[in-house]
Amino acid sequence: MRTKDFLDLADGLPDALLLLDRSGEVLAANRAFVRLLDGQQPVGRNLGELAELAGADLADRLRRWAASSRPTPDRLKGFGRQDNDAARVEVRAVQDDTTRHLILRVLANSSQARQFHALNQELARRNALLAELHAGREALHRALEKAQITLMSIGDAVIATDVDGRVETMNPIAESLTGWSADTASGQPLDTVFNIINEVSREPASNPVTRCLAEGRIVGLANHTALIARDGREYVIEDSAAPIRARNGEVLGAILVFRDVTEDRLLQRQLGFMATHDALTQIYNRRHFERELERAVQVGRRSATPQAMLYIDLDHFKLVNDTAGHAVGDALLLAVTTALTRRVRGSDVLARLGGDEFGVLLCSVDMSEARKIGEEMLAALNAVDFQHDGTRYSAAASIGIALIDRNATNAADIMRRADIACYVAKREGRNKLHLYQDSDSSNAGSVSEVRLANRIRHLLATNGFGLVFQPIVKLADRSVARHETLLRMTDESGKTLSPASFIPFAERNGLMPQIDLWVVAQAFDLIETHFRRGRPLPLSINLSGQTLGDSAAVEKLRALCDRFFAPPYLVEFEITETAALALAQIDQTRDFMRELRGRGFRFALDDFGTGFSSLAYLKYLPVDVIKIDGAFVRDIVGDAVDQAMVRSICQIARSLGKQTVAEYVENQAILDRLIEIGVDYVQGYHLGRPAALPEPETVS
Repeated sequence: MRTKDFLDLADGLPDALLLLDRSGEVLAANRAFVRLLDGQQPVGRNLGELAELAGADLADRLRRWAASSRPTPDRLKGFGRQDNDAARVEVRAVQDDTTRHLILRVLANSSQARQFHALNQELARRNALLAELHAGREALHRALEKAQITLMSIGDAVIATDVDGRVETMNPIAESLTGWSADTASGQPLDTVFNIINEVSREPASNPVTRCLAEGRIVGLANHTALIARDGREYVIEDSAAPIRARNGEVLGAILVFRDVTEDRLLQRQLGFMATHDALTQIYNRRHFERELERAVQVGRRSATPQAMLYIDLDHFKLVNDTAGHAVGDALLLAVTTALTRRVRGSDVLARLGGDEFGVLLCSVDMSEARKIGEEMLAALNAVDFQHDGTRYSAAASIGIALIDRNATNAADIMRRADIACYVAKREGRNKLHLYQDSDSSNAGSVSEVRLANRIRHLLATNGFGLVFQPIVKLADRSVARHETLLRMTDESGKTLSPASFIPFAERNGLMPQIDLWVVAQAFDLIETHFRRGRPLPLSINLSGQTLGDSAAVEKLRALCDRFFAPPYLVEFEITETAALALAQIDQTRDFMRELRGRGFRFALDDFGTGFSSLAYLKYLPVDVIKIDGAFVRDIVGDAVDQAMVRSICQIARSLGKQTVAEYVENQAILDRLIEIGVDYVQGYHLGRPAALPEPETVS
């Protein structure tokens, strides 16, 4: 491609563009790129100087870029930027006769809207070229030939039409998506080649070019638009149509730009489903249930129609899980889900609230009807029976019922009442049902909860909590990169309690800030002791959203960090994705995280994938590491959706310059699949169980 042709087409574009030869020498740069370098002209210099690339790295990238037939995304440092962040770029190889050049574009914004805006700016430049139509067919041919080279550097499908909406030309990507060759499509009405429908209603969709030509402005497609290719294949697309004008403003035709977003749309739907559903049982999760329960409470205040909540807690599930293993426990949960699903009505909401806890929101029922439905569910659960490895397993549960009427205050209050009623049912002998009474709070919930609260406060005061540590392994060399700090608690008899049995209670009762600060102080002491002995001990420490949302707790945490004398990089704070989303003071939390990161402390976003509606928070929250929710990892070997989710999370993390950790790695098959996907770190029983104070080690 000649330098003059490149500059003729590129100088009007808002994106910074470079024309390179295959050795990386800069042949030309448009005005936007020169502005990026504060007016310095890069022509004659090598890309390695501009992007701070070593020789071997530069050569490898040049070979990869030149060999690709599609735009290649990459990240490069330099280009006059004062920060340390890498710039996002897109590189396309262009063949002109016998010469192969590279066009490098610095992306100002990764959003689709920005890409379409940049393209429309380019098309404005082409208006001047297309105005030469009045000078004859030969001038038009030359202009289109030049434009074709530029369009080849764009990864979207492009169709050009005349003023009557007939196809004049189209690029190879448009040929691939429509199923029409450029020669066959030439002269055809655009509606014939570009056959679009509403993917929901299946009705024909309006052609954006028709409106564009009629109104003389840029027009986009409606949502849920699908393109039906000539061979019947269907693609979900997004597009934009822009008018082509002569110098005098006359509309000469239109340019239609569209792209295949089928996989993106499918992933969005999957992510939306995962945001509201439990990964194992595929029914609603606790987060969605609490929203529905809050809505029911609001309805109950305005209406005389009663509603009810059922709190279902499986009896002896922990025994099954601990003795028979997670696989049998999961199978039992699925069998229970099936039994409950068959008993709920279409208007009801069924959700998994926790490990072995389920919730049912019953609409338009009085207490007697709620009791009847609860008894039917108990009977259905008692009928659950399946066999695994020669052993038969059955289900039983305790059910608490709380009525939702005009006196209900909020969802948390209804949940608490149903929980207390369930506790009373268990105390009365399990496999029973109990309707909440006001007296229950004083003689059921209060007895157990006060005892648990007192136990937690006693352990905090006497340093009676315990800590265990689970290794996080770097896949590149199988070394232990750091350990996650895990809290352990015992009851009065010395029995170790599951975190699920006291952490939710501590969160509900505002005790998590005290617990978190105790853990941080203990972990800091361990790190400092090891550091003094010349044996660095990198640890990750969990912080609850409740702690980060408590200004007093944040100040105490800041004070602990101020006194910490070991290298800050040895500390990595973990916050869960759902906790981050629930923070009311998200801006203050982000500023606090930035402050600590600026001092060298690290942050990880834990359980990523449980709230996938929060993808934007990855760019908003300053985290170094993404920990993939174990629900996606556990079944990754046999579940194609889980594989796709983990791959997508890794791709997102890499594009944002963040590292990934996969949890729940319980066997070699899972580990092998994660190696193939390219996860950075792994954690799970296959690599090491939580144990007492660890020694530095290498995992083979």
